[in-house]
Amino acid sequence: MQIRQIKVSHFRGIAALDWTPSNSFCCLIGPGDSGKSTVLDAIEALLSSRWFSFTEPDFLSCDTSAPIVIEATIGELSRVLKSDERFGLYIRGWTSAGALRDEPEDDDEPVLTLRLMVDATMEPVWELICDRMDNPRTLSNRDRALFGLVRLAGEDARHLAWGQGSVLSRLTGDTDEAAARLAEAYRTARASAKLDEIESLANAAEAAEGFAKGLGAYVEGSYEPGLELGRSGLSSGSIALHDSGVPLRLAGLGSRRLATLAIQKSAIAEGAIILVDEIEHGLEPHRIIGAITQLKGDQTKAAVDNKPVGHVLMTTHSDVALGEAGENSLHVIKTTRPDRLVSVTTPATPQSFRPLLRFTPRALFARRILVCEGYTEVGLLLGLREHWPTRHGNKPIEQFGAAIADGNGGEACAMALALAKLGYLSALYRDSDDPLSADQQAKLAAAGVPVFEYGGGLYTELAIFNAATDAHVQELLQHAREERGNDFIDNNLAAKINDLNVECIRLGFDSWGLLSAKNGEELRVAISEVAASKGKEKKDKKPWFKDQRLGRSLAPFVWNIAAEAPASPLAVTLAAAEAWLYD
Repeated sequence: MQIRQIKVSHFRGIAALDWTPSNSFCCLIGPGDSGKSTVLDAIEALLSSRWFSFTEPDFLSCDTSAPIVIEATIGELSRVLKSDERFGLYIRGWTSAGALRDEPEDDDEPVLTLRLMVDATMEPVWELICDRMDNPRTLSNRDRALFGLVRLAGEDARHLAWGQGSVLSRLTGDTDEAAARLAEAYRTARASAKLDEIESLANAAEAAEGFAKGLGAYVEGSYEPGLELGRSGLSSGSIALHDSGVPLRLAGLGSRRLATLAIQKSAIAEGAIILVDEIEHGLEPHRIIGAITQLKGDQTKAAVDNKPVGHVLMTTHSDVALGEAGENSLHVIKTTRPDRLVSVTTPATPQSFRPLLRFTPRALFARRILVCEGYTEVGLLLGLREHWPTRHGNKPIEQFGAAIADGNGGEACAMALALAKLGYLSALYRDSDDPLSADQQAKLAAAGVPVFEYGGGLYTELAIFNAATDAHVQELLQHAREERGNDFIDNNLAAKINDLNVECIRLGFDSWGLLSAKNGEELRVAISEVAASKGKEKKDKKPWFKDQRLGRSLAPFVWNIAAEAPASPLAVTLAAAEAWLYD
């Protein structure tokens, strides 16, 4: 099954949402309180076989005068769902252009539309709707179970036992023998239960172990049915999965979550609709990667085998999860204030986000993103951000939902534009030695993306050295020597400044003017070219600060330089970037 369209109105923090998912694997991202989890909650309330109890807080602004309406159109239907004995009379058509019509045509995909309505009585009503039918069809919990929904939110330990409604019970089938053996066990103590001798329970436990391992759950020994005394009285709920004698519910959170997801997923005969809220919760980075890889791999294998692919809708606040999900799965949720209209946007050119996912994926969780052209600029601003709070009520930029991102050089402009199209507030911080084209300037202006640059053909190193006093230049040179080594710096400078040898270079910058034909401004340009590895001598030379760590180490020096030269292009440009991040 796959969701072709989901509509939500008046539910919790969502006044209205109309979303047509464009991928079978969707990674929903957005700032806090944007509605990511609420979207998953709405889908679960509509498609889950469980009964949901609604209260006033489930209504937008606790206003029960308008009903909650959740509606989804489902494709990739199983034969059972399309049969006349089930829901065949309510089949509608989904066109290749992504439109829904009641009278399906030959080229349309057969789909079904479900609706959940809750009014002031708090009584939920699940229905199958089709305008050509006189009346909707009421759906029971057994009907809804046919749509194959799996939801992993927190820790749903009920699926780790053979209790009523658990997936393990469905995997096992008839539990009469287990119940009889259980009654005996309670009379003769736990050791007498011998539940592992019951073939159906042992087979289900073995299957559950295989599913869990596939998703990266840690298994110490092997899964087996075991008795948990004091749980659920004399019922099948007292039989739970054990790992080498230890109840699985006592395992680590990550293993419990992965085992639960694997067991739920395994019980769906055909492509499941899987909802995963914050997949990173309780998982180490390598297991986040493993779980996502497995989920995507299952879909790929199903497609190759010409089987139902299913649908995965995942939320995350993890840059590891975001990077593994990939640019093609990105779906950005945005909520307008105060009307709470929610939209989901997909990148028009996913490849433009590849550098961001590689270098700074965490920036996508912010509200405003300053894209920096290169390593030096990223590192410098990350260092300066430690000084800014003192001028803003001791508040860091993160409190304003702002982030600094690496634009990977020449891709920075395209990245800033792509972010703006997704609804982010984005800006660009760059050197001025390689001017933007007229077309780039026009596109940035049209998208409302401000550009912070020094002007006058300045690049960052030249802007810094130009604004620095002689004493600050000497401090910067000494810092460069400490980072790169005396010989590396001094030999580079001697090769650039022809009338100064290494011994003269080591006398100190304040002496160079007496020994060189160049004046102070010319010497600053020469130093800057060496530091940035520019000019015809750049072959076999390394930039001094083209590294995020090294760029960040410049921040204390630049902070003092800008403070003493507030009218310099360096100080003016940095102040503008700071003001935008705090806006």
